[in-house]
Amino acid sequence: MDAKANTQICLSLSPMSDDDTEVPSSSVFLIVVNGGIPGTMLRVDSVGTTVGRSAESSHQILDATVSRRHAMFLVDAKGGVHVTDLGSTNGTYVEGDRLTPGTPRRLADGERVQLGRTVVVKVVHLDPNDEKFHRELYERTVRDPLTALYNRSYFLAQLASVANRATSGGMGLAVMMLDVDHFKQVNDQYGHVSGDQVLREIAEVLRESTRAEDLVARYGGEEFVAALPVRAPDIAAERAERIRQNIANRQVALADTLLHVTASLGLVYTPPGVRRSDSQLIMMADQALYEAKSEGRDRVVFARQTSERVSSRTETAEIAIYLSTGHEAHGPTAKGRI
Repeated sequence: MDAKANTQICLSLSPMSDDDTEVPSSSVFLIVVNGGIPGTMLRVDSVGTTVGRSAESSHQILDATVSRRHAMFLVDAKGGVHVTDLGSTNGTYVEGDRLTPGTPRRLADGERVQLGRTVVVKVVHLDPNDEKFHRELYERTVRDPLTALYNRSYFLAQLASVANRATSGGMGLAVMMLDVDHFKQVNDQYGHVSGDQVLREIAEVLRESTRAEDLVARYGGEEFVAALPVRAPDIAAERAERIRQNIANRQVALADTLLHVTASLGLVYTPPGVRRSDSQLIMMADQALYEAKSEGRDRVVFARQTSERVSSRTETAEIAIYLSTGHEAHGPTAKGRI
């Protein structure tokens, strides 16, 4: 999902006119103005672009009032844009008028389409310069400016979507929390500019060690988070350990020294078909991270449960098995992070 810091936007086919000449070089996008992440660019093509809650849609919108197959947008041969409601429960509206299911409605540039009760998108034709401008504005809202990874808000907004795609592919989801060890000492000894360089190097290791379908973000300060679709917990543990090793082996070139840093990682895995809330997954990964810090740092601690059927009230208490790199299994403690 974060292929070398490029936000993923679906490609479109170039619409052709009746005489097989290209329509002037502009692309059609739906710009999210309400619901989801404002400014999100959803490309529309001539084959037909579907939107809905289903992971099989061209663009998935995780809103409770949006149907699984909600609407389809289409660019015709002359560049005109049409929308068709696909029999949605809560309706598709153009400038306040509810569409008749199955009947296409032509859209003017700049018109707004409401999907369900809260999601509103605006139809725009963008030439390459305008597209670049809008893309840069959007990148600033979803990227951390220091590391170029996604920011915390974007991660939280997209975590459910990553989990849904993992489930549809028969995979579970691992959530990993990572904290740079002794980062305050780096700032105190070498200065904040050097501290920033360390964070950029950690971000680069994460980019190199993850895949395009993974979701990686800077969570805040020296803490990072990742959502990893994987088929089994041992694969999640192997990937987390590889990241830990890659960080430990990395040399950070400062002005007059080569610095080695380490990181502590907390990991939680949920198998396919088992649903936990985003907050529960992050809470469990963070609990495991606290354990990694308190048990000596530079290690992966894997939190797993004795029972998959738990409530949010008892989930933390039922974390039973911790696998620490180079250590025996430990139960959770109440120790704080150093």
